[in-house]
Amino acid sequence: MVDLKKQEEEKKQDDPLDELARVMTGGIKRWEKVMYPMIVGFIILAIYGFYLIYNVTKDMHQITNNMVVMTRAVVTMTNTINQKMNQVDHQMGAINIHMDKMNSNMSAVKEMNPNIAAMTDSIKEMSSNVQAMNQSMYQMNHSIYSMVNSTNAMSSNLGELNSNISAPLNSINSVMPWSMMPGGGSKAPPNYR
Repeated sequence: MVDLKKQEEEKKQDDPLDELARVMTGGIKRWEKVMYPMIVGFIILAIYGFYLIYNVTKDMHQITNNMVVMTRAVVTMTNTINQKMNQVDHQMGAINIHMDKMNSNMSAVKEMNPNIAAMTDSIKEMSSNVQAMNQSMYQMNHSIYSMVNSTNAMSSNLGELNSNISAPLNSINSVMPWSMMPGGGSKAPPNYR
């Protein structure tokens, strides 16, 4: 009988502990239902964020490379146009000299024939048109130089932007799963300044 009383007393003492263990286990299971999906969602969002950052740095690098290529093309085009403009300017100068000689020759002939007077006026008008064309060529040449300077400034600014974005994100790129693959990872971007 004494043993039965002891067992009942021990059973009563164990009941609150068992109940506490059951309550704690139930609470933990409820939290598991909430926490595991949240952890999976966070991991998916983190991977997507790293993917976006990687693509942004890659695109900025490509834009900078394309700007350098475009700047070289514009410089080559400008040099070619400058050569052609210099040739045209030289030829226009020669035409002006010939026009002046023709004008002086026409003045002498004009006294002999009145029809030549009208022709002389046409030649003078043509000479002024050639001078206006020379002025237009000069302005076009100046505009092309301005365009080259603007393109060079754009290329420099994009190179700076690329290095400003790429440098801090290199550590993030090295965490990416594909950074171990050939061609991936964090290579220092070239400085295009």
